[in-house]
Amino acid sequence: MTYKNKTIKKHARGNWFVRVRHDGKYISIYGRTKQDTYEKLKVIADKIEQEKFMKMFAELTTTQFIESGMARPKTEQVKQYTFQEWFDEWPTSYKGNLRATTIKGYRSLFEIHCAELREMKLTDITNIMLAKVLNTMAGCKQAKDQMKSILKQMFAIAHNDKLIDNNPTLNLPRPKATPPSRKRQALSPEQEQRMIEFALKDEKYEPLLICLLQGLRKGEMLALRPNDFDFGKNTLRIDESYDEQNPSDLMTKNADSNREMPMFELTRNILIKYKDYPSTERIFETATTPRLYKLFAELQEQAELPKITIHELRHTFITRCHEKGIDEMIVQRWVGHKIGSAMTKAVYTHISNDKEQEYIDQMNAKTK
Repeated sequence: MTYKNKTIKKHARGNWFVRVRHDGKYISIYGRTKQDTYEKLKVIADKIEQEKFMKMFAELTTTQFIESGMARPKTEQVKQYTFQEWFDEWPTSYKGNLRATTIKGYRSLFEIHCAELREMKLTDITNIMLAKVLNTMAGCKQAKDQMKSILKQMFAIAHNDKLIDNNPTLNLPRPKATPPSRKRQALSPEQEQRMIEFALKDEKYEPLLICLLQGLRKGEMLALRPNDFDFGKNTLRIDESYDEQNPSDLMTKNADSNREMPMFELTRNILIKYKDYPSTERIFETATTPRLYKLFAELQEQAELPKITIHELRHTFITRCHEKGIDEMIVQRWVGHKIGSAMTKAVYTHISNDKEQEYIDQMNAKTK
């Protein structure tokens, strides 16, 4: 089945997908059935085509005015957007490849830090106002840099589309660094062992154990299916991420997140029971985020663990790897982090399988 020369294909998992290229990036579209994928493709492909047409029309109109020696008149029909209205339109109209969860994260940032700007017209917002937003933000430098990047993109597009005469993000000062309110934590080896011992007593804790033992993100754990397991090679394939708020959006965090990593011995002992489970069904379908939070709080109390987040189980895995002297490139590949430059990747691929097996044996030793 095709639409506008884009062919829908069947994924190894049993669902259907198609990729559409737009502005130099690929948009991946997934569906449970071919027809479902086709309907989604139609919406996105038509939208892309319309955007291309409008861009060509705008360029053609501009060229005509220039050639005739006339300045392009400023339309009086330009909508006067408020900050909130423009934010609501910008991600879907101009950033069509953004994941729903990414937009949700942006929205959370703006609701917390841009409340005073929400009802203001874009034309009334100044450089000083935006600088104040950045400098009064609490939290880490990464969050401030992300906010600055989002603001610059929003206002650059608004300026390009003649919604504002001046771009207030030009020469926006670098946000001041503030110490994080809480440092990331990891379990000590003794605490980790206690968690494993308590969690093994009840299979309801298995999703949390998998995050700890394999260093997975919560969404990666929730997306696991039996056809991700290779019990012959003892490997896990990670190429999807699940969010119950957006179940049709299965894209991982980024391209580097797609990986194949070792399935450690204790993980194998947990997952072997799902070997004959329907290959395309998620094995942790009942593990909703609220339930996981409740289970983890319960487990922390039973095992007398510090109050850490589920994501910090992933930090614990990375910490154990570093403590055991495992090569940084190996750790980055296992957890799906970006591996430096192209040169670094090329060197990394030549790390011997025997050396990696030594590291796997070290990680297995902690659970024996």
